[in-house]
Amino acid sequence: MIINADKKIDDLKFQTESGITETIDANYESLFHSPSNSSNIERLSKNENNSYEKLKEISNLVDLKEFIENFQLCELKKTSKNTVFSDGNSESKLMFIGEAPGQQEDLEGKPFVGKSGKLLDKILSFINLDRGNIYITNILPWRPPGNRTPTEEELKICFPIVEKHIEIMNPSIIVLVGSVSSKSILKTKLGITKIRGEWHEYVKGDIIIPCLPIFHPAYLLRRPEQKSLAWKDVLLLKEKIQSLKGGITHDN
Repeated sequence: MIINADKKIDDLKFQTESGITETIDANYESLFHSPSNSSNIERLSKNENNSYEKLKEISNLVDLKEFIENFQLCELKKTSKNTVFSDGNSESKLMFIGEAPGQQEDLEGKPFVGKSGKLLDKILSFINLDRGNIYITNILPWRPPGNRTPTEEELKICFPIVEKHIEIMNPSIIVLVGSVSSKSILKTKLGITKIRGEWHEYVKGDIIIPCLPIFHPAYLLRRPEQKSLAWKDVLLLKEKIQSLKGGITHDN
């Protein structure tokens, strides 16, 4: 696994000085298009294949959580205090997908509970959304050491889990929080500033779900002048929610 040590140290220093506990946006242009480490990533052992075969059989959140807690293929699990599975209403039609747990999330075992999470809650409250009517998870269920950015290998190893999570939740809308989750789910090289502000689609087989990429709240903490754009995205989300039949939860 190749890591640009200088960049990771600079990222960590910036986050520490800013009081940000969540990981922040970075350049992932080679995320799905770089040949680096491809042979290692794609070459699965028999045990690895067995793990993903078991994943195919899962059809509910309880079993998925248990699967993740017993998942041994991602090295991040060894350095994390907790597996961060999800938070919110499991009957929601509105699914938020972030990047990875930060320090506070790792301690509490819930996504978006640090400074960034508080800002996200505040923004969503303006359109009457909260943890009671939305569902939140991350691309990665474990915190990268030092809040470093996830590697290509880590993202690819965990991506089948994310796909299964989406399949089980069957949301009507997916909100992609930040560049990492947006690029991963949409399989694009374009950065968040290029793809926010408009709707995209998550497509897997017969499944097609509208997706809205938004700025990660950690980015807004260091670039508060972008909050006006974030507000426009929230209004787009509000408009889409209003078009849903039967409200934003499956039990309505």
